[in-house]
Amino acid sequence: MKKFWIVFLVVALVVGGGFGLMWYSLSNLNDVVSVDGGVLIWRVSGSFPEERDDSFLGAIRGAEELTLSEVVFALHRATDDDRITGLVLDFRSLGTDWAKIEEIRQAVAEFKTADKPVYAYFDGAGTREYVLAAVADEVYMSPEANLMVLGVTAELDFMKDVLDKLGMEADFIHVGKFKSAPERMTRTEASEANREMITAIVEDRYAKLLDMLASSRQVPVEKAEAWVDRGMFDSESALAEGLIDGTLYFDNIFDQHFPDEDTTFLADYILDRPNPGHSQHTISVVFATGIIMPGESRFDNFQGKIAGSTTVVDELESVRDDEDIDLVILRVDSPGGSALASDLIWQAISEVKKEKPVIVSMSGMAASGGYYISCLADSIFADPGTLTGSIGVYAGKMSRSAMYEKIGVNREFITRGENALLFSDEGGFSTSQRNLFQNQLDGFYERFLTKVADGRNLTRDEAHTVAQGRVWTGHQALQVGLVDDLGGLRRAINSAKWTLGLQTSDTVSVVTFGEDLSLLERMLLRSLHRGGMFGQLGTGLANFDPYANSYHPIPHLLDTLRRNGMLAAVALMDGRPVAMMPFFLKVH
Repeated sequence: MKKFWIVFLVVALVVGGGFGLMWYSLSNLNDVVSVDGGVLIWRVSGSFPEERDDSFLGAIRGAEELTLSEVVFALHRATDDDRITGLVLDFRSLGTDWAKIEEIRQAVAEFKTADKPVYAYFDGAGTREYVLAAVADEVYMSPEANLMVLGVTAELDFMKDVLDKLGMEADFIHVGKFKSAPERMTRTEASEANREMITAIVEDRYAKLLDMLASSRQVPVEKAEAWVDRGMFDSESALAEGLIDGTLYFDNIFDQHFPDEDTTFLADYILDRPNPGHSQHTISVVFATGIIMPGESRFDNFQGKIAGSTTVVDELESVRDDEDIDLVILRVDSPGGSALASDLIWQAISEVKKEKPVIVSMSGMAASGGYYISCLADSIFADPGTLTGSIGVYAGKMSRSAMYEKIGVNREFITRGENALLFSDEGGFSTSQRNLFQNQLDGFYERFLTKVADGRNLTRDEAHTVAQGRVWTGHQALQVGLVDDLGGLRRAINSAKWTLGLQTSDTVSVVTFGEDLSLLERMLLRSLHRGGMFGQLGTGLANFDPYANSYHPIPHLLDTLRRNGMLAAVALMDGRPVAMMPFFLKVH
């Protein structure tokens, strides 16, 4: 009998506690979301992913992280919203790429065209934060803050010496003199072609940086270059040099410019989605985000976001068969990946094109396999800072025979067939195997060129001239004919409207295959992060970092290897043809 009452009490606590927690959370929702209009406050932080990680932990950790499209379209909506009278940008830390910054800059600049003031504030900023802040009417920093405008860096990691010490040797075959991704594991420094390509990209990016600074702050380019050459400023020197308009604290902005205005947070404003009204036309946006791999799309803890060919192909087939969808926008943010997976997606796009137009909108990267799946589109749009092209291919494997000898592992192989050990890590490729792979990769490269030439209305030789594995910025890609115009997702949607015979002011329905969180789900997650249901638990999960109290090199190394594609390259290093970006570019 005693056990019965113990079990009864436990069940009662669980059930009662569940209802209690639900009631507590729901009772806090009114405090979570408030759209009163007035001044829009945007806490600018994060990486602005194209898609959400819809796993449970991903939803909790990213509950307050806004996607790029949410930000851009919310700002666009606020531009014409009479309830919104101004915008204040409260800068935190940005972890996004250059192209996304350009899209957001454009959205803020368009907001200003409605004669609504924009003010930017930061407690500390780097180049990315400042480039976005500078588009505001006035820029402020706290009195003891620092500003660093340090320029552009291309980071190249070469691991041949490390592999040698481990008793490992990378054996690669590639097509295209600029297809330099394997150099990370086969060389100790950049090849001449690789250095030429990356230097051109850095110079293009640097020129764009100076132009943004000069135009935003209305100073000569030489003045902007002097700022970058100096690099670091405190509030006094930043004010003296003209990078900011004053020093104050965040709350002082409202006392000075909006003393009697209501305020609304951008994250709350996004939740307040009015009924767009009826539209006779529907556009579908299909995302290809991350490393292109066979299988389902997913989030990998080591490689990051994976664009699975099975998922992307299924979505494209659904779009093709849906009679209510008039046009498809393929939003690409990928450094490439598996040649096979890229080709499967390309084939699905070719089938969609038989039924309806396809427009590609490139985000931060649409290179190698990312360009492969883009080149067939009716129109291609890229941001000036997009990294694209890289039309080439490589394949290889890792020999670990010396490593096994070092650790005392003796291996024997009993084989039948000349190439039984073709994909084994026992030694590199033989001469005959190398010739076999070279012929296959040459064939793939020629087929890649044919697809590019057909899609872009070029001859084979014209395509080869801009291919050979060379990476281009969006600005450069426009000049060599790989894209049709510059602009982000909104530019692509405007083009879609023109294609459908509409004006840019006309309304269209935009649908995606992502499972959008409902209003209640978003509010619950925001409540979780702001002290509502499981507040402490949610905060702990969202901010969990086992290395928070000290510097550990391993997670930092893993993060670098994931971002520069090394982990994905290793995962594909079994002889499969790979179409992958060759380097990692960052703006400080």
